[in-house]
Amino acid sequence: MRSGSSLPRGSKLAAAGLRRSGLLLFALLALSGCLMPTRGTPVFVDARGGDFWSGRGKLTEVSEDQSRCRVAIRDRSLVVLNLWIDCSWVHPRHERN
Repeated sequence: MRSGSSLPRGSKLAAAGLRRSGLLLFALLALSGCLMPTRGTPVFVDARGGDFWSGRGKLTEVSEDQSRCRVAIRDRSLVVLNLWIDCSWVHPRHERN
């Protein structure tokens, strides 16, 4: 009987490889601009703001005169864009649990 884990050595190596590949995939998605930022207020950007995949985005910054808002939103190719748009096109969005 072996001491330690009951998994065979090959299974441990496969699990470690999957963990590494998962981290690599996460890093590639983050660097390519496919991940939404974790900070920011959930908002809805209406169609006047641009041609987006969906209007769901994150408000990350507001200009000093409060006329322009910086939002993170996905375009049609699912890449996250950080754009300055007119704040009248940005509306509050309430998250449902």
